[in-house]
Amino acid sequence: MRRRIKLAVSSSFVVAFALAKSALLVPSVAAKPAFMDRYDRDEFSRPELRHDCTVCHVGRGGGERNDFGEAFEDAGYRITPRLREKFPELFVKR
Repeated sequence: MRRRIKLAVSSSFVVAFALAKSALLVPSVAAKPAFMDRYDRDEFSRPELRHDCTVCHVGRGGGERNDFGEAFEDAGYRITPRLREKFPELFVKR
């Protein structure tokens, strides 16, 4: 009986340790939802791209920025007429 209890405790510890270790290995996301909101609220932003992190980032989620993400940072995280002109695929014309 004691051996079973020890085994159950050991198994629980191993599972808890594995979960804790995997949680530490998950990369942190550095994307700023407020910046996504700036694109989403822009009257010229493409509706199909709203809420899409790849507007500013390479791949899914935060991380390495694409050309637009770099230009957006350089513009002080503001959507400007110049950005709209340079990246017409991300904006609609009215």
